[in-house]
Amino acid sequence: MKILVVMTAKATLHLLDGEQHPSGFWAEEFVVPFTLFKAAGHTVDLATIGGRAPTVDQTSIDPQFLQWVRPQGSPNEDEANAAEYVRVIADSPELRNPIALESLGEKEIADYDGIYVSGGHGAIGDLPKSDELAQILRWAIAQDKPLATVCHGHTSLLALRDGEGRWPFEGYRMTAFSHAEELVTNMAGRLPLILEAELTRLGARYEKAEAIWDSHVVVDRRLTTGQNPYSSKALAETFLTQLAKG
Repeated sequence: MKILVVMTAKATLHLLDGEQHPSGFWAEEFVVPFTLFKAAGHTVDLATIGGRAPTVDQTSIDPQFLQWVRPQGSPNEDEANAAEYVRVIADSPELRNPIALESLGEKEIADYDGIYVSGGHGAIGDLPKSDELAQILRWAIAQDKPLATVCHGHTSLLALRDGEGRWPFEGYRMTAFSHAEELVTNMAGRLPLILEAELTRLGARYEKAEAIWDSHVVVDRRLTTGQNPYSSKALAETFLTQLAKG
């Protein structure tokens, strides 16, 4: 099968106080699904707005930060995970020469079996503002393609509207990075949007894990959503199951 992975090309995020905060894609949300997709024997193409090489959020490959986020985890495991993320990113030439989203037309989208949108706070800065990405997702929906998003990859869904001006995912069960999780980041109170609030406002039936940072995945029809970076493995496995159903 052939999977299109959409990623943010933003290296910073403009916060409400004017700071250009260092950002980018979140390593785990790219590395874990990408590795599982490849291991399953699928062809994987990467695409960004303008075909710009994506930038990894440095905190997502910092073992000390990973340990601070989830102190119940093992420091040795965090170090091993961070090293693996760095290795895969360095060994993935696709990251240095992604497809320009603008170059993909309806026929090209028809060639893909599914689309996965990776996350990271950088996604807030470009994915919901791209008319071309919105068009790609409209084509994918019309072609009944399985879609998957994780964490802030859901920002790609915010600007979508159907021919009657309605959000196509109104009434869907879904999860995303929670407000409670945003509140423990160093950008709390300064983000341009809060996904939990935006999705609920648009009509999603939002749900989340009982505890912050726990893995949580929701499937509703052809849409698979993951709450946070630690949902990446379960989300990718679930998405592969959805793809196998055709």
